[in-house]
Amino acid sequence: MLRKTRVAALALVLASPAAVTACGGCGYHLSVEPVTARGPDLSLSARLTGDGPVEGVKIEFSALGPGGVVLGMVPTGSDGVAKLESRNAIGPDSVNGRAVSGWTEYRAKVWYLQDNADAVCSEPATASFRHES
Repeated sequence: MLRKTRVAALALVLASPAAVTACGGCGYHLSVEPVTARGPDLSLSARLTGDGPVEGVKIEFSALGPGGVVLGMVPTGSDGVAKLESRNAIGPDSVNGRAVSGWTEYRAKVWYLQDNADAVCSEPATASFRHES
């Protein structure tokens, strides 16, 4: 009976999504810079590099804070940069019409479901965000 319990526990660990999608030093690096937005337009970017710029990888941008929200997903260009740009997106307590209060940071992360067979992983990158009306 003890042997069956160990096998079941091992099966649970192997099937864990975190174990499958965790970044294990695969050689890619995601970077972001602090942003101060002035006015209603939102412009965020992230750079993904390996041996050089990495093209075609989806990057997800999120607002972090008490009312965090996913802002959008954008693929990297030939320069390895993903640019999320939205006109008239920021209000005093909202982004793209969704309530977001106390937003002080944003995060970019590699969206792990890629369109091709080559897996790309990277630790998420976080930077400060400030909005001035």
